[in-house]
This record gives sequence, structure tokens and C-alpha cells, in this order.
Amino acid sequence: MKPIYLPLIFSLLAMSGCSDKNNAEVKPSSANDKEAVSTAEVESDKKEEKCVIPDVEGYDQVGCLRDGLAGVIKQSNDEYDKTNRVGYIDKDGQLIIPFEFDAIVAGESGESLEFNDFSEGLAAVNKNDKYGFIDTKGKVVIEPQYEWASSFSDGLAIVSAEGLYGAIDKQGKTVIPFEYEALADFQEGFATAARPPKDPEDYESKYGLINKQNEVVIPFMYESMGNLSESLIAVKKDGKWGYVDTTNKSIIPINLAYETVNDFSDGLAAVFSYEENSDNLEYGYIDKTGKLVIPMQFTKVYWDDTEGLIDFNNGIAVVNDKEGRTFCIDKKGSETQCPDGRGDADNQLADEAEGLEEEALEAKSNGAPQFIAITDYIALKPNENWTWDKLAAIPYAKEWLEKTPIKNEYEPEDPNYFINARLNETSSMSAYGTKSQPNIITLGSSQGVMDDSSLGGIYELNDFFNQKDLTRIPSNCDVDSLFTQKFYKWEKKGFQPLYIYDAEMSGNSGSDREFGIAKSLEEFFKPVYEHVNLELQSIDNNNDSVICTFK
Repeated sequence: MKPIYLPLIFSLLAMSGCSDKNNAEVKPSSANDKEAVSTAEVESDKKEEKCVIPDVEGYDQVGCLRDGLAGVIKQSNDEYDKTNRVGYIDKDGQLIIPFEFDAIVAGESGESLEFNDFSEGLAAVNKNDKYGFIDTKGKVVIEPQYEWASSFSDGLAIVSAEGLYGAIDKQGKTVIPFEYEALADFQEGFATAARPPKDPEDYESKYGLINKQNEVVIPFMYESMGNLSESLIAVKKDGKWGYVDTTNKSIIPINLAYETVNDFSDGLAAVFSYEENSDNLEYGYIDKTGKLVIPMQFTKVYWDDTEGLIDFNNGIAVVNDKEGRTFCIDKKGSETQCPDGRGDADNQLADEAEGLEEEALEAKSNGAPQFIAITDYIALKPNENWTWDKLAAIPYAKEWLEKTPIKNEYEPEDPNYFINARLNETSSMSAYGTKSQPNIITLGSSQGVMDDSSLGGIYELNDFFNQKDLTRIPSNCDVDSLFTQKFYKWEKKGFQPLYIYDAEMSGNSGSDREFGIAKSLEEFFKPVYEHVNLELQSIDNNNDSVICTFK
């Protein structure tokens, strides 16, 4: 089963920070794909807590007992039906809280239903896509009203409204105002946060540390930050990592040249770099002096988003080697026996990897392009932003032309950074944005009239996107001639909405088609992109220049 744990979860490749529960960039998420087993040991607020699952049958999913109750999802003939599917049982399997709440759609492609465990006497519940809280008797103590909610931690829960994040207490009183672009769970009275840029044309968020009085403890000066763990916080500045304490004093100098780092756990922190000629990451472990004490001899595949296994817990970490073997190590880096539960929980890595490979093979055997996997990969979970690291690990990139973001040397006035990859003989992916993060992704294909007909050709919208996830947005800039363009809202279950333009130019020499993806339609038309060769145009169907508006 897959119960939801709502402390901050960061995907290693989804953010420029680190992965797992001890990640080094703040990003609230609505679900966590960690699979619990009856003997698995998980961490809560850095304390070991055994997962005990009631021995019951008749449910699609059963969670761990927390505060005396375990979440369950009742069976349904429609596996995607989420309405009134979540209830809670006691240790004897008796239904204490009836099925009055909706499951949370989660998973990379919205393929799983999940729920929240109880924490500090309350559970975050979903009803009609709004989040509130119930107590252990099932009484609604905070009405469902938020776009997203975490579990309570340190007496506060992170919640979102109108796209910004704040925190509430157990009476539902707003303690931290809704003014942050990202906000981590409070730990020991502190939380990492990111503020929206003051300048609307500046897309670079800055990270800092606040306390429960919403006072700034560490200034908003970093490109990325981790969570407070063992008195240290991972910080990133000028592309390098280091660790500071809560006074912003440098404990490990900010000169670590790793791609990503984890928070400290058991006195060690995992650090990551890309493998040569690969989208996978190699990793080892540093101590609190910054010294690499366990060599970079382990591998994390790009699709792996498991929580907590890599980090040390009671002197043990679960790792993978370059041959794909999964095993446990001690703090000297020596292989050791896995504790009960940890090895079982980790076996999902191999299963998920095998499943992904089988899906890819199936797509190939059907002769279908594998671009749906690409757009599934770049879909953004709540409050997530794209990072250059994530896009540099995009699946099915045949050849990278520019994998590290650079500026256009032929357009010195262009402030944008970009990366670019070939997907196959006729298609490509590009991304554009600031030095710290991409803001627009384009997927294009082109073919000349004289090109070999066996090539991939011009790809259609449904080659990249599931049609059920798209909603047409009418605009005065809809064009239907030799040049055509249309606009769509792309809304996958469990992910934040994104927006797409579909532009195609046909002529005597051939055709070009491009799909642009951004967080808003307005993003495409910002002056900062005037030197970027996007295919879309600010014209109407009469070919007159207009300001594009949308209904």
C-alpha cells in the first residue's frame, strides 16, 4: 500500500536540491510514493517509528497505525474513482472513521490513490479537492478549504491558498501568512522557505529560514536550501553547496562541487554527481567536516524517487551499485545485513525500474513514439518548479546538444539560458529560463518534403499528451492557415495545471510543429523571450499583430 506522508518530499531530479525525505530544496508535495510494509521502519521528525499495519482484508490499501488509527481505501470497481474512498480503522480492523473522504490522486502519472496518516492527533483529509483536518474520532476540526495541506509537524501544518503557502495551528488559525512560494514543515521551531521574486521579470526565487513568529532567521539569499537536520542546513549559492547552522554561520564551506546533496542523517549526508555519459547519478557520503568518507561508488537511476532509503538510519543505509544490485551498508561503507523491513521496502526500486522498462518496450513494439513518458516526466507536482537538473535527466533524449544551461552567444542581448536535446531524427526538446531555473519547455518536430519518409515526421498533440488531460482555451490569437496555433490547459490528476501552445508552419519545403509548455499562457509572451525563437506569434487569424487574450 502507499500511505501518504506529508512532510516535505523532494525528488532528486525534480529539483536542483536533493532527494528523499532529507532533500536539499524546499518543495511541498501532496503525496509521497513511499511503499510501507508491515515491518518497515520509517522516520518521523527524525525518530524511528515502526510501521504496524493491521492484519485485515477487503481494502485496496491499508496504512500504518498512527495515533491508534490506520488509513484504508475501500475497494471499488473503478480503480480511479476517488470519491468517498478513505476511512480509518483501529488495530483490530474495526472501522472507526467511515468512508466520507476522498482519496488523493498521486503517482508520476496520477495512477495511484493515497491518503494521509494521522500526525499529532489530526489527519489532513481531502473532500472535493479541498483539504482540511479531522481528529481521531472523525470530527472535522478544520473545514476543508485549502488547495493543499501537509500533516502537522512541530504543532503547525503547511497549507496553501491561491498558489502561496503558509502555516496554521490546530485551531485553524493562520500563524504564518500565505506569502511564500515554498514552505517546508517546521522542525525544532524553524522552517525553510522561498519568497516569490519582488521583480516580476526576475524568476529566481531566494531561500531563507524563518521561525514560528514568521521572523527571518536566515536571510533570503540562497539559490536552494535543505531542512534543518542535526543542527545543519544544506545551502546552495553560486552553484556550490555547503552547510550552515541556524545563525547562518558556515559550518561546511559553500564550495562543494556536487550536483545535489542530502540533509545530514546519522552524522552523514549523501552527495551526488552525474555519472559520465549518463543521466544517472553516482553518490557517496560526506561527514560534518565536508570530507568524503564513503566514496562515490553507488548509483541512483534518474527515475528513482524513493524516500529515505539512501539516508542512514540507525547506522544503516540502503544503496544500489552500478550493476543494479540493492544492498545495505554500514557507516564505514561496508556491506552489511539489512534490518527487517528495509530490504523489503527497497525491493520496490527494482520492481518500478522493471515496470518502466516493460512500458518502454511495449511502446516500442507498438511502434508508438515514447514522448508521453517525456511529458509525464516534466509534469509538475504542487508547488514544484522545473530545474535544469531535472530536465537534463529527461528520458529518451537521443543526443544532447547543450545539456548544461548556457546563454546564446549569437544573441548577446538575450538574457535567457537554454538547453537542447534531440529526441530522434526529426524531433527535439529545448528549455529556456534564468540561470537558476527553466520556465518554458518546447517540444518540436520538423521534416522536409525531400526527407526520408521512414523518419518520425511531424508529431501530433496526442503523441506528447493524453487528450483527456487537455482543455482547449479559445484566444484571439487562434490561427488556422498555413501557420496554425492553438492554446490548451494541461491538467493531470495530482499535478499542477500547465499551459500549452500548439504552433505549426507548413510550406513547400516541409513542416515544423512546436508545443510550448509553461506555468501560464502569459509566460510565453513576456518580453524577456523576444530573442528566443519560439514558434508562436502574437497575431490573429487575419495575420494582424494583436495582444493575445484568452477566454
